[in-house]
Amino acid sequence: MRELKMLLGGIMLASIAGCTGAQMVSSPDSGAAYAPVNEGARLGVIKYLNDGADVVRKMRREDAYKQMHAACKGRYRIEGEGSNPEGGSAFTSGNGTYWAQSNYWYIQFSCI
Repeated sequence: MRELKMLLGGIMLASIAGCTGAQMVSSPDSGAAYAPVNEGARLGVIKYLNDGADVVRKMRREDAYKQMHAACKGRYRIEGEGSNPEGGSAFTSGNGTYWAQSNYWYIQFSCI
């Protein structure tokens, strides 16, 4: 029973640690001095951890919306989205080691 509590505590800690929000993978406009003229036409990509409590996942998605809006300096359109398993955490207990897969949600977007 103690080991189960430790395992659940570790999972909760990992969930809280993942509350940092969304991460821009590729911005549609880098603002680089030597960027190509059509850089603004390419899709941007943002991701966020899609594990944990529903309210936390909603907060991460809202953060993604804010970052996409900022990257586009206003309006944007979601072109596609989906889940991708990526990384995870190992938890050791008296009976062995357990692996908790992390699942990220990716959003492709374009500026309007």
